Amino acid sequence: MLCGGVYQTCPSPTATVTAPAANAAVKATVALTATATASAQFGLTIKSVEFDVDGTSVGVATTSPYTVNWDTTKVANGNHTITAIATDSMNDTGTSPGVVVVVGNAGVMATAMSAAQIFPTPSSRASGVARVNLQEGGVLSGSVSLSGMTARTVTLNMGFAGSTGEAILAFTPHAGSAMLWDIPAGTRLAPEQATALMQGRLFVIATSRANPEGEVRGQLAPDSVHVVFSALSASAGEAARGASGTGMAATTIDTGAHTLSVHVNSSGLEAATAASVSSGGTTLAQLARDAVDPGHFSIELASISEADVESFKAGRLSVSVATAAAPAGAIGASVRPGND
Repeated sequence: MLCGGVYQTCPSPTATVTAPAANAAVKATVALTATATASAQFGLTIKSVEFDVDGTSVGVATTSPYTVNWDTTKVANGNHTITAIATDSMNDTGTSPGVVVVVGNAGVMATAMSAAQIFPTPSSRASGVARVNLQEGGVLSGSVSLSGMTARTVTLNMGFAGSTGEAILAFTPHAGSAMLWDIPAGTRLAPEQATALMQGRLFVIATSRANPEGEVRGQLAPDSVHVVFSALSASAGEAARGASGTGMAATTIDTGAHTLSVHVNSSGLEAATAASVSSGGTTLAQLARDAVDPGHFSIELASISEADVESFKAGRLSVSVATAAAPAGAIGASVRPGND
């Protein structure tokens, strides 16, 4: 073989999977990343890096950093081996050592539906239970059972707790039962929708003639995602000054991915200026104000540390909304994990 102008054997390229880490627990869509090198001594370069899972190609990257997105819902839960195969400019190949990861996508999820998850909260005693099952390949099945209301629509929407979001599918009435609604047979979530489900970013909402914007709602979440609703009220000092604002904070913590998402909806405040999440009195995150609704503040998928997760579990997180007259916080609430 001609290599570097002479007949000799060219060194094979090398590759190393750098993410995810060995034995990592993964779910939904995961970024696979690798490094690759070719023999610079002989003027060789990397042409491509192919990523295989259990020997089956899941994508090819041609530029560094070499990364492809892998939809883990297309495989069964359990151990899977990732390898990266580098191809150089002489079409020689080199395969990385295998990295074993543990896929753990949701199976069955169930959530209680209530008016309390909607802001402003409808005057309704209706309730419901939503059950969904995410299967291999993104296949989704499930149903909603309602009580105390006559639903006009039942939909699956994309949005974190405390936010609104567009419907991505409509449930259909179950034959012979006005209180039972089903996900249509053959429904399949797109990869980004399956990822949203695993992040706790999908919810089920039922509307009625009396409450066309929604009467009961339930946020879907896998075991590693905790959703907590906290009623915001004035502190003793602010109440003494006549403050009467109210609100709701919806906090979503993914203890596996170490992410924080918070949506705060407030009303009755005079010119809310800011909102924040604190951990033991120290600011953990500042929330962004909604450009349309001045009483709505949010942050989504913010990275947090393991110490922050432990602080959440210990009930040391709190949310507050500030005004010009009360910059330290006009209304607030503790985030108690027992409320999820």
